[in-house]
Amino acid sequence: MPDETYRDIINDIARTKSSAVTVFSDFCRMAACALAANSREDEYFEAIKPYSKDELKKFTQAMALLIAEMEKSPFSDILGPYYTEIAAHSSKQARGEFYTPPEICELMASIAVDIEATKTKGLPISVNEPCCGSGGMVLALAKFFAPDSVDLLRVTCQDINPVAVDMCYINTTLWGIPANIILGNTLHMTIDKSWRNFHWHRVGEDQRQSIDQMMDLLKNPPAISESEKTESANSQPQSRHPNPDGQFELDLGMLADNEHSK
Repeated sequence: MPDETYRDIINDIARTKSSAVTVFSDFCRMAACALAANSREDEYFEAIKPYSKDELKKFTQAMALLIAEMEKSPFSDILGPYYTEIAAHSSKQARGEFYTPPEICELMASIAVDIEATKTKGLPISVNEPCCGSGGMVLALAKFFAPDSVDLLRVTCQDINPVAVDMCYINTTLWGIPANIILGNTLHMTIDKSWRNFHWHRVGEDQRQSIDQMMDLLKNPPAISESEKTESANSQPQSRHPNPDGQFELDLGMLADNEHSK
């Protein structure tokens, strides 16, 4: 008898629920929330409402089985193919989604980035996946950087499907990929929600971006228009002195002297 998989548990719970797609979607939401370090608790409690204690225990077993299966196939997308399969059988849930096969993902990843040159430089690279699905393309790229250079990736993943972004959040987080996951419409440039996984914070990506922006501003300060230059030249000189608390106060006496000197 073959070993039980997380799919078997999802299918078993789905027998008493609306559909396998719904149960799988809730499973992904629970897993993503559990990996979000207490930042998505409200979503988690909302997702578990339709399920009994026994069913929730089964979900924890499914999560353990998923992780065990992922460990056997590093940087492989275990979630996306199953979702594609069950969604294809549900006309109500069908979205016309087709996830890129892993072989194509690896080919595109190898073409898009000079892997060895990036590793040699040792500098972070920003990657944007505007239609991420379950994150198969990102996993393929990370596979080339494994085992010791995955932290060089700074990935922003976007998708319009909530299930897809949850799958991508799970995949990137469990494989240690610093990622900012966005639920939104890439074409319309709208964002409904976004989540940075703890690897994004672990490598200090927000701070790095802030420093880069500050350095760019110092190197290329905004141009000052002629009207602004004139306004600055005509402005009154102000003398400010720190008070005992270290705060600066306006010296009105100096202003009066300047006014009389006119």
